[in-house]
Amino acid sequence: MTATSKTIRPPADALRVKAWRDLPSDTKKARYKVTDRNGHTHTITVAKGNRIILDALIDGPVYCASPVRVSDRVCILRHEYCVPIIKEMYENDAATDRAKFGVYFLDGRVERLSDSGSTA
Repeated sequence: MTATSKTIRPPADALRVKAWRDLPSDTKKARYKVTDRNGHTHTITVAKGNRIILDALIDGPVYCASPVRVSDRVCILRHEYCVPIIKEMYENDAATDRAKFGVYFLDGRVERLSDSGSTA
């Protein structure tokens, strides 16, 4: 889960988060099946901010820097839930004038199994 430096641009669909309203809104507890790149799987249950960020990553890559502290949730998802998330580094962000910036990607497969109150 190391950062690599890229000189190319991040994917056009990478989500730039300026506020919580830019993210998925469901905060209910949900179960997910996590499969790493080696095929190892485990099941997790997350809610609130952790679910919001995980759902955003399932939808596509997410810029690291944001006013809603995406990185704090990514750290929790990585270390407490063993979700395979990587950060790729890029150069020259025209939107923010930053010389270097990162984008988070899932480095495996994550599938939502159920929401709270429903069956898998």
